[in-house]
Amino acid sequence: MAEPPISSAAISAAFPAPPPFYQSFTTSNLARLSSLQDSNPSLTFLDLPPELRNLLPPPPPPSNQQYRLFGGTHTTPGPPPTETATKEPPNPNRLVQTTRQLLLAFLSLTNSLALDPDTWAPKWDEMKASLSEAHGIVNQYRPHQARETLIQMMEEQVERCRVETQGCKDVCDRVRKVVADVEGGEGLTMSKMTPEEEHRPNIKSKEANLGVGAAEKRVWDIIKQEIGAFD
Repeated sequence: MAEPPISSAAISAAFPAPPPFYQSFTTSNLARLSSLQDSNPSLTFLDLPPELRNLLPPPPPPSNQQYRLFGGTHTTPGPPPTETATKEPPNPNRLVQTTRQLLLAFLSLTNSLALDPDTWAPKWDEMKASLSEAHGIVNQYRPHQARETLIQMMEEQVERCRVETQGCKDVCDRVRKVVADVEGGEGLTMSKMTPEEEHRPNIKSKEANLGVGAAEKRVWDIIKQEIGAFD
């Protein structure tokens, strides 16, 4: 029997379709479930009709940390041990030693899996213990890492402020130099006139305009020299 063709919409969908049991979460189904639970508080999962079974929340995890799966009994792992704060400095030699123990335990585990796979559990527990100890030693360096990172950030900030301050000082020195050059050249740009020429208004205004133009030209020349040519 030929399989039904798959629609192109299902193939070209950007996201997968939601699970089909979401259709059970309707207002009418919730009302039916509430009425059935009120009439029979000891109602179980199998006592409900199929369209209402998905509305029941999953059972809570067992209190004894054991559960059955595929015919076998398994134990849920407990919470990881909390790391107690210690004032002792981290020992790098101990970290190297723990790392070597971890590598040795890994080699022993691979050897056990190759020769006798049933004896892998003790080697695995040894690897986990070594890894947990190494992780604890590394975490002891966290305060030192935080201090060094903060010191590096503050040094970079101070260096950046020094560069900006030096740039402001350089600009101020250039401005002072430009002002000094302008002030020093103002008295040299004005041409001298004789007493007779001073009483002639046309000559006086012409010489004054020439002096002002020379002074402005000198100022622009100094600005171009310091800033650069511009349009």
